[in-house]
Amino acid sequence: MARVLVLGLAVLDHRFWVDAWPPTGRMPARAYAEELGGQGAVAAAAVARLGGAAIFAGSLGGDPAGTRVAAFLKSYGVDLRHTQVFPGGRTPVSSIAIVPGGERFITAYPGEGLPDEPYLAPIDALDRTQAVLVDSRLPRAGAVLAAAARARGLPVVVDFDLDSPAVWALVRTATHIIADEDVAARRGGAPALLESLRADGLWGAVTLGADGVLHADGRLPAFEVTARDTTGAGDVFHGAFALALAEGRGPEACLRFGAAAAALRCESGSVPDRRAVDRLLSSR
Repeated sequence: MARVLVLGLAVLDHRFWVDAWPPTGRMPARAYAEELGGQGAVAAAAVARLGGAAIFAGSLGGDPAGTRVAAFLKSYGVDLRHTQVFPGGRTPVSSIAIVPGGERFITAYPGEGLPDEPYLAPIDALDRTQAVLVDSRLPRAGAVLAAAARARGLPVVVDFDLDSPAVWALVRTATHIIADEDVAARRGGAPALLESLRADGLWGAVTLGADGVLHADGRLPAFEVTARDTTGAGDVFHGAFALALAEGRGPEACLRFGAAAAALRCESGSVPDRRAVDRLLSSR
């Protein structure tokens, strides 16, 4: 079983399905769910759900939200031995309004007292890992972990959705960078960003939602589904991509696996299992 070490953000999501946005006064919700959120946490859940072994390294507050996040991760079978709980900290929480068609609008509380420091990087966990995934929310700890992983010859995937000097320092320690279209737009567009990464000797891809994925060797179209909830689709994509790398697949096959997992997440609103992803891949 391939093992992926994930360092990143964990959030407690409160999701509300509504008929329209923005709200006008008091607005009823058609449905509600409390769910696992955060780039790293959802990616780790995806790794476990898709048949891999997931280790989540990140920070939680010693509060009820942190307890709930840990419970969600454990329910997916994610290894939490490298997750650190800060008694005085407060866990990030999001309120998410989801409209018909699956588009979502997020109000995010970033939490308090949860550091991004090198000691958060679990170097000892690399000895039993086949791939590493780091999200942009922990660039300082991520750069330390990525450098140690590269020294061991491990692939390192960076979820590149924030544009800052610290994140760019993290990006340059990686082997595979998957950026979102907002970051690409700030860097002159997806082709320009990919060229910049290529010039630095880095393999890159840019996720474009319904327009698929532009990558170093071409474009991969998106799988067509009826979206119920697009929340966390990119996080599932990154987790699936990292797992496929850990299993020894090439980058384009990893992208297809990630795109299929993300499409199913949009369609159902939940993290798909391996059988569902393989079924979608074989049908297309």
